[in-house]
Amino acid sequence: MSVNRIRITSKAGAVIALSVIGLVLAACSSGGAARKRDADGRIIPTLAEQDPTSTLYAKSVSQAAHGECDSEIMDVLTCFAYRGHGYEGAQMALGQCYIAKGQEAEGAEWVQRAANSGWPDAQKMMATLYLKGQGVDQDPVEGAKWAKLYTRNPSLLSLGVQPDVSIVQEFRGSLTSEQNAVADQRASSWVPSYWTPTSVIDRDVRRSCAVEGRHRVPSMPDIESVPNPY
Repeated sequence: MSVNRIRITSKAGAVIALSVIGLVLAACSSGGAARKRDADGRIIPTLAEQDPTSTLYAKSVSQAAHGECDSEIMDVLTCFAYRGHGYEGAQMALGQCYIAKGQEAEGAEWVQRAANSGWPDAQKMMATLYLKGQGVDQDPVEGAKWAKLYTRNPSLLSLGVQPDVSIVQEFRGSLTSEQNAVADQRASSWVPSYWTPTSVIDRDVRRSCAVEGRHRVPSMPDIESVPNPY
């Protein structure tokens, strides 16, 4: 009888120990802080978790979002952005940096590449750029199209994330009913398209794509043969 009790106690102790270890690991993986959750209670993944194989990617995109756009960050973002589909976050961030540096046309071009793929924040930003005529010709109808696409973006809705509807309100009063109908039609007929580079990246950017630690490689083969350095 006593032996059975000992075995039961041992099993219970093992279960408790495993539970404690699990809690510790969970705390470590989240930095010990409360994780953000969406409307359905699901944990919202961090940038690093969205791209677990490349903390450099997540760090650079985050820095750009906070206005940090030095030459090193721009090099890294350019390298990732030129990889095309799957790196729309870098395209968006690179566009933001160019705009912040006063190169609005080039910045808008990168933001639009991300927006064309369905990247929500890029679609929201394109709405603002067209409304203000910043980096693109002012076109409130085209801006309203992007605002509608952003607020209806399925990737946001699938996560239960509520879009920032203030972007739509910015167009109220600036469009006639006919113009609004055109914007609706454009949004309804829109389909995503994914940008891929069609020309060889210039030598400086190609060199930035070959970062090994913090050392740059003096010469590089064509971009198609460059392995993923991150």
